[in-house]
Amino acid sequence: MGNRDALLADLDAARDAFHEVLATVDADLATVPGVMEDWSVRDIVFHLAVWCEHGAEALGLAAAGRGDEFAYASGDTDAMNVRFLAEGRTVSPAEALRREEAAFAAFRAAIAGLDPLLVGHRLGNGHTVEEVIVYDGPRHYAEHTEHLRAWFGDGDEADEPDGATD
Repeated sequence: MGNRDALLADLDAARDAFHEVLATVDADLATVPGVMEDWSVRDIVFHLAVWCEHGAEALGLAAAGRGDEFAYASGDTDAMNVRFLAEGRTVSPAEALRREEAAFAAFRAAIAGLDPLLVGHRLGNGHTVEEVIVYDGPRHYAEHTEHLRAWFGDGDEADEPDGATD
């Protein structure tokens, strides 16, 4: 991949696929647990929002010449997700959607405004800017699109990007 336009296209396609499935969810089921363990649709939408914010933060640090300050380690993921899940359960489904929309827009704008030379820049955690974009963006949306499809029985499963993880 490696270029901004391709990264943006992948992000847009993955988010569009997520929202296409999300649009089929009955609003009465938005807070029912079970989509992914005890997570609800609202929980997943909020989760995607905070990971978009996470990605935008990393890009902001890189753009400001402070990429070495980005210290996220994959070993922190579970604890972060527990915290995000608790926080997300305090908001309504509509609030979770608004936050996801704003977070996605900020993340997308950060990618679009990124100096192309920074795409391969290595951050403080050892990951490149591109890797952060992919794991916080398209790969993450694709992973949770599949969770929604599986829970709601949509048999038209789209291809998930290689190596998709939580």
